[in-house]
Amino acid sequence: MLPRRVVVALVLLALAALTLPNGGSATASTGTPSYTWSATPSPVVLLLPSRMVRLRATTFCWTAPPESSGEGEIGSALCSDGIEPSRADLPKVARSRPIRFWFGRPGWRWSATLTSFAHPRRDGCRVRRVPTRVTAQRYDLAPPRHRGTYRVRLFGQGPEGDVLVSFSWRYGSRPGRCS
Repeated sequence: MLPRRVVVALVLLALAALTLPNGGSATASTGTPSYTWSATPSPVVLLLPSRMVRLRATTFCWTAPPESSGEGEIGSALCSDGIEPSRADLPKVARSRPIRFWFGRPGWRWSATLTSFAHPRRDGCRVRRVPTRVTAQRYDLAPPRHRGTYRVRLFGQGPEGDVLVSFSWRYGSRPGRCS
């Protein structure tokens, strides 16, 4: 029989390899994010102090790099309208400061909608943010004004297409207006 630590590590590794039926998933890792332009979109990587969380797009239109043939270059594109994960299936982040994220292609513009799970219609509990570009591939997403737990939808557009990812952000350590 394998030691419990080994079994837990194997289970976590297997879970990280799975993707949800709608094409979206998230995995946690450490290190430096990387991406080589290909037929699938880059993940959006949340760069947290103790871990990185890779978010895969649930909805996207993506243009792959052209391939050369005897008669010239052939381009390809793929679009997918996936189902957004339920609250229980969203990757969870608890942070009281801005969230830095990374995307594998330069030249992208981002927008975010943060919606409180508890009070989606309450004044101040649904906010829009435009992340601040830090470098060509890193961005900072400012926190909401009020404490609470939010569904964050990050939408990006760039030369290769567009992507939508989602995660859950618990902002603040105590309950607040949007809890």
